[in-house]
Amino acid sequence: MTAAPPQRPPHVLEEAFVGLNRWALILLLGTMAVLVIGNVISRYVFGHSFSWVEEATRYMMIWAALLGAGPALRVGGHIAIDTLHVALPDTGARLLRGLIVAIMAATLVVLVWLGIEYASFAWEQESPVLGWSLGKVYLALPVGAALMLVHLLLIARRWVVWGEWDRIEGFDPQAL
Repeated sequence: MTAAPPQRPPHVLEEAFVGLNRWALILLLGTMAVLVIGNVISRYVFGHSFSWVEEATRYMMIWAALLGAGPALRVGGHIAIDTLHVALPDTGARLLRGLIVAIMAATLVVLVWLGIEYASFAWEQESPVLGWSLGKVYLALPVGAALMLVHLLLIARRWVVWGEWDRIEGFDPQAL
């Protein structure tokens, strides 16, 4: 097994990118929580429910899931089977991890391309309650895939060479 990866100082642009991604998620999830809780209170206290809240929070959840895929990837939070690359000698493990990164990158590029086509196709369709363009909702796919590709490229070298993900103090994605 190779030595532990050297600690590299985080780049300012990478920190800003990750921070913006996290804040977008915080804002989306916080807004969703406020809307849903407010709607429940309104329903039970005032006997009135806002029909648009369910639709808006559904679309916000789609965006949150796709925007959150990149940060989850950074820490190894996606489902993975790692027994093969762990069992291989160092060179074989690196080659396998490199192949996995290449397949993931190619898949994400295809998702960006197809997501743009699908969002364009649905641009003129409107959501039933809010009347929003469904193309804007479907833009979550290419935007999320593009962001995940950037996250992948930022952590790829460390993962391919050393098999290490980013670490967040006090957080273990494997414990989820």
